[in-house]
Amino acid sequence: MSSGSEHATPCGPMAWGFTYTKDARQRLAVLLRALLIAQLVISLVMVIFCYNVSIKVMSLLKHIHRYTVFLLYGLILLQAYCIKLHYTSGFRLLTWLLRCPHWPRAAPITRLWIISGSLVAVNGLLVHAACNSTLKSLMNELSSSLRIGISNYLTEPFWKRLIDTMQVELNCCGVESPSDWHEIPWINIDFLNEESDLVMKIAGADGKVLPPVSPYSCCSPNVLSSCYHDPLQQGEWREEWWRGSMAGASLNARTCLDAVRDPLVRVTLALHVLNILIILMQTVIMLLTYAVCKGALEAVSRGDWTEHHHPTARHIESEISVGACAVSLRKRRSRRKMRTRSYPYLS
Repeated sequence: MSSGSEHATPCGPMAWGFTYTKDARQRLAVLLRALLIAQLVISLVMVIFCYNVSIKVMSLLKHIHRYTVFLLYGLILLQAYCIKLHYTSGFRLLTWLLRCPHWPRAAPITRLWIISGSLVAVNGLLVHAACNSTLKSLMNELSSSLRIGISNYLTEPFWKRLIDTMQVELNCCGVESPSDWHEIPWINIDFLNEESDLVMKIAGADGKVLPPVSPYSCCSPNVLSSCYHDPLQQGEWREEWWRGSMAGASLNARTCLDAVRDPLVRVTLALHVLNILIILMQTVIMLLTYAVCKGALEAVSRGDWTEHHHPTARHIESEISVGACAVSLRKRRSRRKMRTRSYPYLS
């Protein structure tokens, strides 16, 4: 029993009672495999959910904030791949603990695997915090970028195409308010009839015009009537426009900043929930792995393992002979290499 106690010390004190028998260890291994599969499924669900929720928004933002988009996706994919790599290696480790309990490196490798799994689980919280802070900075940068885009809406085709696509696909209008189109100068007086009384009324002294006009991409697809977005060209509806009864009904009320933020907030919330679940499952996996390791060491101390893996005298002799052959083969190769270097014509 002294040798058994020496084998049991690397994993801690006496093993749990239900891991003494081989059948109990097999049942415990089945439960541990189920938890490992659940962890792999969680990592797959995390990637698929984050991708499906944010792909429409990210495909629009990559034109103006490419590196930030790649950073967000890179953090999520890195965490999911670390989970996949760690828990896939756990299947291999579990197989070795069951089939080869006399493996001398079982205890240190199991301890290393448990520590790395804990670090991967805790790293999920760091990834969530990094994604959350990146999202906040992205919203601040996006607000200023879209304001610049609105001011260059009629002069740069890139901004016109991007803003129109964003407002149509996300059903939004403006940056932080639909009235941003009425407060940011995006129509130059050169585009208008300077002799019109209405134009001169809304024009400023610096030549900037702030008419209550919104682009057609702000129109809501849910209103089954004409869109009243331009009082300068829709003169017959001008009175209704100034009263404000038609514009609010035909334009999108949601801002583009909110339309971008909402799916990304759902992504960060999903990351937080799934990472908390992974940490809880990691705690259970640590306990079960500890039990399997202790059961394997106790099996070695009692001689309770299959004869196929029992190191009999014949196996030891065969291993010694194989090792001797390998040593002699290495020596012959080294001599041949030395001869070849000394006398090239002998090669």
